[in-house]
Amino acid sequence: MPRYISISKAFEAAFGRAPEAIGFAPGRVEVLGNHTDYNGGLVLSVALELGVTVAAARHPSDPEALELRSEAAGETRRFRIDDEAPERGAWTSYIRGVLREIRRRGTALRGLQVLVDSSLPMGAGVSSSAALELATAEAVFDLLGGRPGDLMEEAQLCQRAEVEFVGVPCGLLDQFSSAFGRKDHALFLDASTLDHRRIPLGRSDLSIVLADTLEKHALVDGKYAALRASCERAARSLGTALGRRVEKLRSVTLEEFLEHRDAVDPEDRPRAEHVIRENDRVLRGALALEAGEHAELRRLMLESHASSRDLLGNSTPALDLLVEVASRLPGFQGGKLTGGGFGGSTVNLVETGRVEAFSAELERAFIEKLGRPPALIRSRVGDGARVIRSSRERRAP
Repeated sequence: MPRYISISKAFEAAFGRAPEAIGFAPGRVEVLGNHTDYNGGLVLSVALELGVTVAAARHPSDPEALELRSEAAGETRRFRIDDEAPERGAWTSYIRGVLREIRRRGTALRGLQVLVDSSLPMGAGVSSSAALELATAEAVFDLLGGRPGDLMEEAQLCQRAEVEFVGVPCGLLDQFSSAFGRKDHALFLDASTLDHRRIPLGRSDLSIVLADTLEKHALVDGKYAALRASCERAARSLGTALGRRVEKLRSVTLEEFLEHRDAVDPEDRPRAEHVIRENDRVLRGALALEAGEHAELRRLMLESHASSRDLLGNSTPALDLLVEVASRLPGFQGGKLTGGGFGGSTVNLVETGRVEAFSAELERAFIEKLGRPPALIRSRVGDGARVIRSSRERRAP
């Protein structure tokens, strides 16, 4: 059943009428570039076919009311449209943060009814939060107008919502990937300059297998913020040693880091090293894709995971087990942890014809070691955020 039909039925069941606009935005997985975006660095990612769908309509009776319904949570929450008090960690805050940013752009908000449905697992490291933000923006801009003329501006608006309203100091990777995704393409982003390009994957037989450890993955609990603060301290220390202002680790070369590493606090040093080396891996990974050297991309992804484990410190034994097992299975074309870490998922590039056998063996080995199955999610590389049912269609004579 098409997304717009199923969510329309859910909206009618919840609110007694049809939605006026429906937006969709995909989840994403980072192929290379773990924790590099907020350091001004480089990232290689893909958007998924799976994502978040948001249906919206003007409130029929109360111009000050905001009614939010989540099919996944099975709850409806009610607010005033101008209420800007966030609820820490609540799914509603992602929507309300986007609405606040839309209001700040000058769009006059009035009462809304909004329903959210998702094919993405929450907390699995596939950026369900950014997908929710972009899908909300797509639906509300279509409904009320005021859409930015530039897609990057829309991604940045959603990033601000997460940083300033939700309280997660995220970089731009998640929102960028959800906005700019394209079927069978990887996305390259320079977070310092915002230069970006789409790179064809070069083969049509690749699928994504996400392996969710089902370990808690809550970036708002402080672990993500602690890593970011550590990288910022390292940048300041290196700047002092180099005799110049260093705002982000991206502006430090590997040679400079190795020469002045002793100037960095021992706790911050390995994290800085990971980021600086990871930027180089992203560059090499993009070049490998463009040259069709998929074996090199596989090697770089495994090297990235080892660096996240040994230097950045955001892996877990369950994530390590998934990567170790996957790397030995037929059809494996690369894999690593994806997202913030500290739980969540690994991403695996797998030959499409071997996905079922790969998944079964990965699940078997995980159960054998840990006594419980992972959650396995299969997807292809998909397109970015978009309106899938426009309010203008409903207004046409």
